[in-house]
Amino acid sequence: MMQFTDFSAILAQFARTDNVKPDDVLFGAGLDLASVAFLEFILELETVTGRDIDVETLDASIVTAGQLYERLFP
Repeated sequence: MMQFTDFSAILAQFARTDNVKPDDVLFGAGLDLASVAFLEFILELETVTGRDIDVETLDASIVTAGQLYERLFP
């Protein structure tokens, strides 16, 4: 299983920031992650973990980086 530190390091690359905390909001006023960058991030996670991630299961209830991590790596 991927640790949050590894997950956040990859996410930080796509969000163009130095550090991602679990309570950081993914879109809008938070990390301001663009939708294309988010999809590229998911593709990178698939490559790194060797898992297929169905983006259809990622809905609007996921607001923070921590929530996304918990959804993908329960």
